[in-house]
Amino acid sequence: MIYIIGDGIAGLTAAISLKLHGYDTVVITKDVYGGSSYVSKGGIAAALSSDDSPELHAEDTVRVGDGLCDVNAVNYFVKEASYAIDTLVKWGFRFDEDLRLEGGHSRRRIHHKTDETGRELTSFLLKKAVDLGISIVKDRVLSLIVKDGKLRSFITESRGLVGDTDALVLATGGYAYLWQYSSNPPTNMGDGIAMAFRAGALVSDLEFVQFHPTVTMINGETMLLSETLRGEGAILIDNNGVRFTFNYHKDGELAPRDVLARAVYTEIMKGRKVYMVFSNIKDFERKFPGVNKFLRRHGLNINSKIPVFPGAHFTIGGIRTNVKGETNIVNLYAIGEVSDTGFHGANRLASNSLLEALVMGINLPNYVNEPWEGPSTSDGKLINLKIPDGSSSLSIDEIRRINWELIGIVRHGEGLQRAMRMYAYHDMHSGTEESNAILLSYLTALSALIREESRGVHYRDDYPSRDSRWENKRIYLSLAPH
Repeated sequence: MIYIIGDGIAGLTAAISLKLHGYDTVVITKDVYGGSSYVSKGGIAAALSSDDSPELHAEDTVRVGDGLCDVNAVNYFVKEASYAIDTLVKWGFRFDEDLRLEGGHSRRRIHHKTDETGRELTSFLLKKAVDLGISIVKDRVLSLIVKDGKLRSFITESRGLVGDTDALVLATGGYAYLWQYSSNPPTNMGDGIAMAFRAGALVSDLEFVQFHPTVTMINGETMLLSETLRGEGAILIDNNGVRFTFNYHKDGELAPRDVLARAVYTEIMKGRKVYMVFSNIKDFERKFPGVNKFLRRHGLNINSKIPVFPGAHFTIGGIRTNVKGETNIVNLYAIGEVSDTGFHGANRLASNSLLEALVMGINLPNYVNEPWEGPSTSDGKLINLKIPDGSSSLSIDEIRRINWELIGIVRHGEGLQRAMRMYAYHDMHSGTEESNAILLSYLTALSALIREESRGVHYRDDYPSRDSRWENKRIYLSLAPH
Protein backbone atom coordinates (compact mmCIF):
# COMPACT_ATOMS: atom_id res chain seq x y z
CA MET A 1 0.00 0.00 0.00
CA ILE A 2 1.20 3.51 -0.86
CA TYR A 3 0.02 6.13 1.62
CA ILE A 4 -0.14 9.78 0.59
CA ILE A 5 -0.25 12.37 3.36
CA GLY A 6 -2.01 15.51 2.19
CA ASP A 7 -4.80 16.14 -0.32
CA GLY A 8 -3.60 19.27 -2.08
CA ILE A 9 -2.73 19.32 -5.76
CA ALA A 10 0.53 17.39 -5.26
CA GLY A 11 -1.07 14.66 -3.15
CA LEU A 12 -4.19 14.25 -5.27
CA THR A 13 -2.35 14.11 -8.61
CA ALA A 14 0.00 11.51 -7.12
CA ALA A 15 -2.92 9.43 -5.80
CA ILE A 16 -4.80 9.59 -9.11
CA SER A 17 -1.73 8.89 -11.24
CA LEU A 18 -0.68 5.95 -9.05
CA LYS A 19 -4.21 4.53 -9.08
CA LEU A 20 -4.39 4.78 -12.88
CA HIS A 21 -1.11 2.85 -13.03
CA GLY A 22 -2.51 0.04 -10.88
CA TYR A 23 -1.17 0.93 -7.42
CA ASP A 24 -3.25 0.76 -4.24
CA THR A 25 -3.30 4.18 -2.59
CA VAL A 26 -4.84 5.81 0.48
CA VAL A 27 -4.84 9.56 1.08
CA ILE A 28 -4.65 10.80 4.68
CA THR A 29 -5.37 14.46 5.42
CA LYS A 30 -6.03 16.47 8.55
CA ASP A 31 -8.40 18.79 6.65
CA VAL A 32 -9.93 17.91 3.27
CA TYR A 33 -10.11 21.56 2.21
CA GLY A 34 -7.03 22.73 4.10
CA GLY A 35 -3.65 23.65 2.69
CA SER A 36 -2.55 26.17 0.09
CA SER A 37 -3.83 24.43 -3.03
CA TYR A 38 -7.48 25.24 -2.41
CA VAL A 39 -6.79 28.95 -1.87
CA SER A 40 -4.10 29.46 -4.53
CA LYS A 41 -5.14 32.03 -7.10
CA GLY A 42 -2.79 32.52 -10.03
CA GLY A 43 -2.18 29.37 -12.03
CA ILE A 44 0.41 27.03 -13.52
CA ALA A 45 3.47 28.23 -15.43
CA ALA A 46 4.06 26.26 -18.64
CA ALA A 47 5.70 27.45 -21.86
CA LEU A 48 3.30 26.22 -24.55
CA SER A 49 2.65 29.27 -26.77
CA SER A 50 4.31 29.83 -30.14
CA ASP A 51 6.45 32.72 -28.86
CA ASP A 52 7.64 30.80 -25.79
CA SER A 53 9.84 27.80 -25.00
CA PRO A 54 11.00 25.70 -22.02
CA GLU A 55 14.41 27.34 -22.47
CA LEU A 56 12.93 30.82 -21.95
CA HIS A 57 10.96 29.55 -18.95
CA ALA A 58 14.19 28.10 -17.53
CA GLU A 59 16.03 31.41 -18.08
CA ASP A 60 13.33 33.30 -16.18
CA THR A 61 13.36 30.74 -13.35
CA VAL A 62 17.14 30.84 -12.97
CA ARG A 63 17.27 34.65 -13.12
CA VAL A 64 14.63 35.06 -10.41
CA GLY A 65 16.21 32.21 -8.38
CA ASP A 66 19.21 34.47 -7.76
CA GLY A 67 22.14 32.10 -8.07
CA LEU A 68 20.74 29.14 -6.15
CA CYS A 69 18.61 27.17 -8.60
CA ASP A 70 19.51 23.56 -9.26
CA VAL A 71 19.75 23.91 -13.04
CA ASN A 72 19.10 20.20 -13.66
CA ALA A 73 15.89 20.45 -11.63
CA VAL A 74 14.86 23.62 -13.49
CA ASN A 75 15.34 21.96 -16.88
CA TYR A 76 13.41 18.89 -15.76
CA PHE A 77 10.34 20.79 -14.53
CA VAL A 78 10.04 23.27 -17.39
CA LYS A 79 10.33 20.44 -19.95
CA GLU A 80 7.79 18.26 -18.13
CA ALA A 81 5.30 21.15 -17.92
CA SER A 82 3.58 20.40 -21.24
CA TYR A 83 3.00 16.76 -20.25
CA ALA A 84 1.52 17.86 -16.90
CA ILE A 85 -0.90 20.29 -18.57
CA ASP A 86 -1.83 17.71 -21.22
CA THR A 87 -2.47 15.12 -18.49
CA LEU A 88 -4.88 17.40 -16.64
CA VAL A 89 -6.73 18.12 -19.88
CA LYS A 90 -6.84 14.39 -20.66
CA TRP A 91 -8.34 13.80 -17.20
CA GLY A 92 -11.07 16.32 -18.05
CA PHE A 93 -9.93 19.64 -16.56
CA ARG A 94 -10.49 22.72 -18.71
CA PHE A 95 -8.32 25.82 -18.43
CA ASP A 96 -9.42 29.25 -19.64
CA GLU A 97 -8.17 29.97 -23.15
CA ASP A 98 -6.06 33.05 -22.40
CA LEU A 99 -2.57 32.92 -20.86
CA ARG A 100 -1.72 35.43 -18.15
CA LEU A 101 1.45 37.29 -17.21
CA GLU A 102 3.03 37.40 -13.75
CA GLY A 103 6.07 39.10 -12.28
CA GLY A 104 9.45 37.75 -13.38
CA HIS A 105 8.05 36.06 -16.52
CA SER A 106 9.15 37.26 -19.96
CA ARG A 107 6.10 35.72 -21.67
CA ARG A 108 2.44 35.10 -20.98
CA ARG A 109 2.54 31.47 -19.83
CA ILE A 110 0.22 31.23 -16.81
CA HIS A 111 -2.49 28.61 -17.40
CA HIS A 112 -5.47 29.38 -15.19
CA LYS A 113 -9.15 28.87 -14.41
CA THR A 114 -10.54 32.38 -13.77
CA ASP A 115 -8.73 33.73 -10.70
CA GLU A 116 -9.46 30.63 -8.60
CA THR A 117 -7.20 28.06 -10.26
CA GLY A 118 -6.32 26.31 -7.01
CA ARG A 119 -9.89 25.94 -5.84
CA GLU A 120 -11.15 24.81 -9.26
CA LEU A 121 -8.34 22.31 -9.78
CA THR A 122 -8.43 20.91 -6.24
CA SER A 123 -12.21 20.42 -6.42
CA PHE A 124 -11.81 18.67 -9.79
CA LEU A 125 -9.07 16.37 -8.48
CA LEU A 126 -11.00 15.52 -5.32
CA LYS A 127 -14.00 14.46 -7.39
CA LYS A 128 -11.83 12.40 -9.73
CA ALA A 129 -10.10 10.68 -6.79
CA VAL A 130 -13.46 9.76 -5.25
CA ASP A 131 -14.78 8.56 -8.63
CA LEU A 132 -11.72 6.29 -8.92
CA GLY A 133 -12.45 4.79 -5.51
CA ILE A 134 -9.42 6.29 -3.75
CA SER A 135 -9.93 6.36 0.02
CA ILE A 136 -9.50 9.82 1.55
CA VAL A 137 -9.19 9.47 5.32
CA LYS A 138 -9.32 12.33 7.79
CA ASP A 139 -6.56 11.77 10.35
CA ARG A 140 -3.32 13.34 11.56
CA VAL A 141 0.07 11.67 11.17
CA LEU A 142 2.16 12.00 14.34
CA SER A 143 5.50 10.35 13.54
CA LEU A 144 7.44 8.22 11.06
CA ILE A 145 9.15 4.95 11.96
CA VAL A 146 12.52 4.52 10.22
CA LYS A 147 14.93 1.60 10.68
CA ASP A 148 18.24 1.02 8.88
CA GLY A 149 17.61 4.00 6.62
CA LYS A 150 14.20 2.75 5.41
CA LEU A 151 10.72 3.93 6.25
CA ARG A 152 8.92 0.99 7.89
CA SER A 153 5.65 2.42 9.20
CA PHE A 154 4.04 5.51 10.67
CA ILE A 155 1.75 6.51 13.52
CA THR A 156 -1.48 8.47 13.25
CA GLU A 157 -3.71 10.06 15.84
CA SER A 158 -6.74 7.83 15.14
CA ARG A 159 -5.32 4.62 13.66
CA GLY A 160 -2.14 4.27 15.71
CA LEU A 161 0.63 2.23 14.06
CA VAL A 162 0.14 1.73 10.30
CA GLY A 163 2.40 -1.11 9.26
CA ASP A 164 1.44 -2.12 5.72
CA THR A 165 3.51 0.67 4.19
CA ASP A 166 5.28 -0.02 0.90
CA ALA A 167 5.91 3.70 0.47
CA LEU A 168 4.88 6.94 2.14
CA VAL A 169 4.44 10.14 0.14
CA LEU A 170 4.51 13.38 2.13
CA ALA A 171 2.50 16.07 0.36
CA THR A 172 1.81 18.10 3.50
CA GLY A 173 2.70 21.56 2.20
CA GLY A 174 4.81 24.29 3.74
CA TYR A 175 4.80 26.30 6.93
CA ALA A 176 4.12 29.92 5.92
CA TYR A 177 1.24 30.21 8.39
CA LEU A 178 3.89 30.48 11.11
CA TRP A 179 4.22 34.23 10.49
CA GLN A 180 1.79 36.74 11.97
CA TYR A 181 0.89 38.11 8.54
CA SER A 182 0.32 35.32 6.05
CA SER A 183 -1.68 34.33 2.99
CA ASN A 184 -1.82 30.73 4.23
CA PRO A 185 -4.56 28.81 6.08
CA PRO A 186 -3.90 27.56 9.64
CA THR A 187 -3.19 24.02 8.41
CA ASN A 188 0.15 25.12 6.95
CA MET A 189 2.45 24.71 9.94
CA GLY A 190 5.08 22.35 8.56
CA ASP A 191 4.10 19.12 10.30
CA GLY A 192 5.50 16.95 7.51
CA ILE A 193 8.89 18.65 7.47
CA ALA A 194 9.20 18.45 11.25
CA MET A 195 8.25 14.75 11.34
CA ALA A 196 10.64 13.87 8.56
CA PHE A 197 13.52 15.80 10.17
CA ARG A 198 13.03 13.97 13.47
CA ALA A 199 13.05 10.68 11.55
CA GLY A 200 16.40 11.49 9.93
CA ALA A 201 15.46 13.27 6.70
CA LEU A 202 17.67 16.04 5.37
CA VAL A 203 16.11 19.49 5.18
CA SER A 204 17.50 22.42 3.22
CA ASP A 205 16.98 26.05 2.16
CA LEU A 206 14.79 26.81 5.19
CA GLU A 207 16.01 30.42 5.29
CA PHE A 208 14.16 31.15 2.05
CA VAL A 209 10.60 32.13 2.99
CA GLN A 210 8.76 33.98 0.24
CA PHE A 211 6.53 36.86 1.31
CA HIS A 212 3.77 37.76 -1.13
CA PRO A 213 3.69 41.54 -1.59
CA THR A 214 -0.07 41.97 -1.88
CA VAL A 215 -2.29 40.39 0.78
CA THR A 216 -5.33 42.22 2.05
CA MET A 217 -7.59 41.87 5.06
CA ILE A 218 -10.99 43.56 5.11
CA ASN A 219 -13.43 43.13 7.98
CA GLY A 220 -11.38 40.16 9.23
CA GLU A 221 -11.37 38.29 5.88
CA THR A 222 -7.93 37.67 4.34
CA MET A 223 -7.51 37.57 0.57
CA LEU A 224 -4.43 37.01 -1.56
CA LEU A 225 -4.44 39.53 -4.40
CA SER A 226 -2.81 37.45 -7.10
CA GLU A 227 0.12 38.58 -9.19
CA THR A 228 -2.04 38.14 -12.28
CA LEU A 229 -3.97 41.24 -11.17
CA ARG A 230 -0.79 43.28 -11.59
CA GLY A 231 -0.08 41.45 -14.84
CA GLU A 232 -3.44 42.69 -16.14
CA GLY A 233 -2.85 46.31 -15.07
CA ALA A 234 -3.43 46.74 -11.32
CA ILE A 235 -1.07 49.27 -9.72
CA LEU A 236 0.19 50.04 -6.22
CA ILE A 237 0.05 53.51 -4.69
CA ASP A 238 0.75 54.99 -1.27
CA ASN A 239 -1.66 57.08 0.76
CA ASN A 240 -0.50 60.19 -1.13
CA GLY A 241 -1.42 58.63 -4.45
CA VAL A 242 2.22 58.07 -5.45
CA ARG A 243 2.98 55.01 -7.60
CA PHE A 244 6.18 54.14 -5.74
CA THR A 245 7.19 50.72 -7.11
CA PHE A 246 9.44 52.07 -9.89
CA ASN A 247 11.62 53.63 -7.18
CA TYR A 248 12.62 50.07 -6.24
CA HIS A 249 12.78 48.22 -9.59
CA LYS A 250 12.55 49.05 -13.29
CA ASP A 251 9.61 46.64 -13.72
CA GLY A 252 7.49 48.37 -11.09
CA GLU A 253 4.55 46.21 -10.03
CA LEU A 254 5.89 43.29 -12.08
CA ALA A 255 9.23 43.15 -10.24
CA PRO A 256 10.20 39.81 -8.67
CA ARG A 257 8.24 39.09 -5.52
CA ASP A 258 11.13 39.52 -3.08
CA VAL A 259 11.85 43.03 -4.37
CA LEU A 260 8.20 44.05 -4.36
CA ALA A 261 7.51 42.57 -0.91
CA ARG A 262 10.43 44.54 0.57
CA ALA A 263 9.24 47.65 -1.27
CA VAL A 264 5.74 47.41 0.24
CA TYR A 265 7.20 46.54 3.65
CA THR A 266 9.58 49.53 3.50
CA GLU A 267 6.77 51.93 2.62
CA ILE A 268 4.65 50.64 5.51
CA MET A 269 7.61 50.89 7.92
CA LYS A 270 7.99 54.54 6.84
CA GLY A 271 4.48 55.10 8.15
CA ARG A 272 2.70 55.10 4.81
CA LYS A 273 -0.26 53.01 3.76
CA VAL A 274 -0.18 50.99 0.55
CA TYR A 275 -3.16 50.36 -1.71
CA MET A 276 -3.87 48.32 -4.83
CA VAL A 277 -5.98 49.95 -7.53
CA PHE A 278 -7.82 47.84 -10.14
CA SER A 279 -9.41 50.56 -12.31
CA ASN A 280 -6.91 50.01 -15.18
CA ILE A 281 -7.96 46.37 -15.64
CA LYS A 282 -10.18 45.81 -18.64
CA ASP A 283 -13.08 43.39 -18.25
CA PHE A 284 -12.30 43.05 -14.52
CA GLU A 285 -15.48 41.25 -13.44
CA ARG A 286 -15.08 38.48 -16.03
CA LYS A 287 -11.34 38.02 -15.53
CA PHE A 288 -11.36 38.12 -11.73
CA PRO A 289 -14.75 36.92 -10.45
CA GLY A 290 -13.25 35.74 -7.14
CA VAL A 291 -11.77 39.15 -6.34
CA ASN A 292 -14.92 40.86 -7.55
CA LYS A 293 -17.08 38.77 -5.20
CA PHE A 294 -14.68 39.54 -2.34
CA LEU A 295 -14.99 43.28 -3.02
CA ARG A 296 -18.77 43.14 -3.25
CA ARG A 297 -19.01 41.22 0.03
CA HIS A 298 -17.37 44.21 1.69
CA GLY A 299 -19.21 46.98 -0.15
CA LEU A 300 -16.28 47.77 -2.47
CA ASN A 301 -15.82 47.87 -6.24
CA ILE A 302 -13.25 48.21 -9.03
CA ASN A 303 -12.71 51.90 -8.21
CA SER A 304 -11.98 51.30 -4.51
CA LYS A 305 -8.47 51.54 -3.07
CA ILE A 306 -7.70 48.20 -1.45
CA PRO A 307 -5.19 48.22 1.45
CA VAL A 308 -2.41 45.65 1.06
CA PHE A 309 0.50 44.33 3.10
CA PRO A 310 3.15 41.62 2.53
CA GLY A 311 2.44 38.23 4.05
CA ALA A 312 4.36 34.96 4.36
CA HIS A 313 3.25 32.98 1.34
CA PHE A 314 5.52 30.11 0.26
CA THR A 315 8.33 28.26 1.97
CA ILE A 316 10.98 27.42 -0.60
CA GLY A 317 12.94 25.13 1.70
CA GLY A 318 11.78 21.78 3.00
CA ILE A 319 12.69 18.10 2.88
CA ARG A 320 15.54 17.69 0.42
CA THR A 321 14.58 15.50 -2.53
CA ASN A 322 15.59 14.81 -6.09
CA VAL A 323 13.11 15.57 -8.87
CA LYS A 324 11.56 12.12 -8.38
CA GLY A 325 10.56 13.08 -4.83
CA GLU A 326 13.02 10.65 -3.22
CA THR A 327 14.39 11.70 0.18
CA ASN A 328 17.51 10.29 1.84
CA ILE A 329 15.21 7.78 3.59
CA VAL A 330 14.32 4.83 1.36
CA ASN A 331 10.54 4.53 0.65
CA LEU A 332 9.88 8.08 1.89
CA TYR A 333 8.90 10.54 -0.82
CA ALA A 334 8.17 14.25 -0.48
CA ILE A 335 6.41 16.20 -3.23
CA GLY A 336 5.12 19.74 -3.64
CA GLU A 337 5.83 22.53 -1.18
CA VAL A 338 6.98 20.15 1.59
CA SER A 339 9.93 19.21 -0.64
CA ASP A 340 13.01 21.13 -1.71
CA THR A 341 14.20 20.06 -5.16
CA GLY A 342 16.27 23.19 -5.77
CA PHE A 343 13.89 24.23 -8.56
CA HIS A 344 13.04 27.60 -6.98
CA GLY A 345 16.52 28.62 -5.87
CA ALA A 346 16.49 31.61 -3.53
CA ASN A 347 13.27 33.08 -4.91
CA ARG A 348 10.35 31.22 -6.51
CA LEU A 349 9.14 32.41 -9.90
CA ALA A 350 5.39 32.97 -9.79
CA SER A 351 3.21 29.93 -10.59
CA ASN A 352 6.16 27.55 -10.62
CA SER A 353 4.90 26.03 -7.36
CA LEU A 354 1.78 24.40 -8.81
CA LEU A 355 3.90 23.29 -11.77
CA GLU A 356 6.35 21.53 -9.44
CA ALA A 357 3.52 19.90 -7.47
CA LEU A 358 1.79 18.66 -10.63
CA VAL A 359 4.90 17.27 -12.28
CA MET A 360 6.03 15.45 -9.12
CA GLY A 361 2.57 14.00 -8.51
CA ILE A 362 1.79 12.98 -12.08
CA ASN A 363 5.23 11.46 -12.71
CA LEU A 364 5.54 9.55 -9.43
CA PRO A 365 4.43 6.17 -10.88
CA ASN A 366 7.44 6.28 -13.21
CA TYR A 367 9.79 6.03 -10.23
CA VAL A 368 8.21 3.93 -7.49
CA ASN A 369 9.81 0.68 -8.64
CA GLU A 370 13.17 2.09 -9.72
CA PRO A 371 16.36 1.65 -7.66
CA TRP A 372 16.48 4.31 -4.94
CA GLU A 373 18.84 7.22 -5.64
CA GLY A 374 17.92 9.90 -3.12
CA PRO A 375 19.13 13.50 -3.23
CA SER A 376 22.69 14.75 -3.55
CA THR A 377 24.22 17.16 -1.01
CA SER A 378 27.31 17.99 -3.06
CA ASP A 379 26.11 21.54 -3.65
CA GLY A 380 26.05 22.62 -0.05
CA LYS A 381 27.11 22.67 3.55
CA LEU A 382 25.79 19.79 5.68
CA ILE A 383 25.30 20.54 9.38
CA ASN A 384 24.45 17.82 11.90
CA LEU A 385 22.83 19.31 14.95
CA LYS A 386 21.29 18.34 18.23
CA ILE A 387 17.97 19.89 19.13
CA PRO A 388 17.70 21.56 22.56
CA ASP A 389 15.66 19.71 25.17
CA GLY A 390 13.27 22.46 26.18
CA SER A 391 10.08 21.36 27.88
CA SER A 392 7.64 24.26 28.02
CA SER A 393 5.48 25.32 25.09
CA LEU A 394 4.38 28.38 23.18
CA SER A 395 1.05 29.06 21.52
CA ILE A 396 0.90 29.24 17.73
CA ASP A 397 0.00 32.94 18.02
CA GLU A 398 3.13 33.59 20.08
CA ILE A 399 5.27 31.72 17.54
CA ARG A 400 3.75 33.70 14.68
CA ARG A 401 4.52 37.01 16.41
CA ILE A 402 8.14 36.03 17.17
CA ASN A 403 8.73 34.90 13.59
CA TRP A 404 7.26 38.07 12.10
CA GLU A 405 9.38 40.28 14.32
CA LEU A 406 12.68 38.35 14.27
CA ILE A 407 12.67 36.05 11.17
CA GLY A 408 10.58 38.22 8.87
CA ILE A 409 11.08 40.12 5.62
CA VAL A 410 14.12 42.04 6.92
CA ARG A 411 16.43 40.11 9.27
CA HIS A 412 19.42 40.83 11.49
CA GLY A 413 21.89 38.45 13.14
CA GLU A 414 21.07 39.67 16.64
CA GLY A 415 17.34 39.11 16.10
CA LEU A 416 17.93 35.64 14.67
CA GLN A 417 20.05 34.67 17.68
CA ARG A 418 17.36 36.02 19.98
CA ALA A 419 14.71 33.90 18.25
CA MET A 420 16.89 30.78 18.60
CA ARG A 421 17.43 31.44 22.32
CA MET A 422 13.70 31.88 22.86
CA TYR A 423 12.84 28.65 21.06
CA ALA A 424 15.62 26.67 22.77
CA TYR A 425 13.66 26.73 26.04
CA HIS A 426 10.62 25.09 24.50
CA ASP A 427 9.53 21.63 23.36
CA MET A 428 10.66 20.62 19.85
CA HIS A 429 10.40 16.85 20.30
CA SER A 430 6.87 15.75 21.22
CA GLY A 431 5.19 15.95 17.79
CA THR A 432 2.39 18.32 18.78
CA GLU A 433 1.57 21.06 16.29
CA GLU A 434 3.20 23.57 18.64
CA SER A 435 6.41 21.53 18.95
CA ASN A 436 6.55 21.10 15.17
CA ALA A 437 6.13 24.85 14.73
CA ILE A 438 8.83 25.64 17.30
CA LEU A 439 11.25 23.17 15.69
CA LEU A 440 10.75 24.61 12.20
CA SER A 441 11.05 28.17 13.46
CA TYR A 442 14.30 27.29 15.25
CA LEU A 443 15.74 25.63 12.14
CA THR A 444 14.68 28.57 9.97
CA ALA A 445 16.37 31.07 12.29
CA LEU A 446 19.51 28.90 12.36
CA SER A 447 19.67 28.65 8.57
CA ALA A 448 19.11 32.41 8.23
CA LEU A 449 21.87 33.07 10.78
CA ILE A 450 24.35 30.82 8.96
CA ARG A 451 23.74 32.49 5.59
CA GLU A 452 25.63 35.73 6.12
CA GLU A 453 24.46 37.46 2.96
CA SER A 454 21.27 38.67 1.27
CA ARG A 455 20.02 36.56 -1.61
CA GLY A 456 16.53 36.22 -3.10
CA VAL A 457 13.87 36.29 -0.41
CA HIS A 458 16.48 36.07 2.39
CA TYR A 459 17.43 39.64 3.32
CA ARG A 460 19.71 40.60 6.20
CA ASP A 461 20.30 44.27 6.86
CA ASP A 462 23.63 43.42 8.56
CA TYR A 463 24.73 41.61 5.36
CA PRO A 464 22.75 43.51 2.70
CA SER A 465 24.70 42.24 -0.34
CA ARG A 466 25.20 38.90 -2.07
CA ASP A 467 28.39 37.05 -1.22
CA SER A 468 29.94 35.08 -4.08
CA ARG A 469 31.07 32.42 -1.61
CA TRP A 470 27.39 31.46 -1.20
CA GLU A 471 26.69 31.26 -4.95
CA ASN A 472 25.13 27.87 -5.78
CA LYS A 473 25.64 26.77 -2.18
CA ARG A 474 22.77 25.66 0.02
CA ILE A 475 22.48 24.79 3.71
CA TYR A 476 21.55 21.22 4.65
CA LEU A 477 20.48 20.33 8.17
CA SER A 478 20.22 16.86 9.68
CA LEU A 479 19.49 15.57 13.16
CA ALA A 480 22.64 14.28 14.84
CA PRO A 481 22.43 10.71 16.18
CA HIS A 482 21.62 10.44 19.88
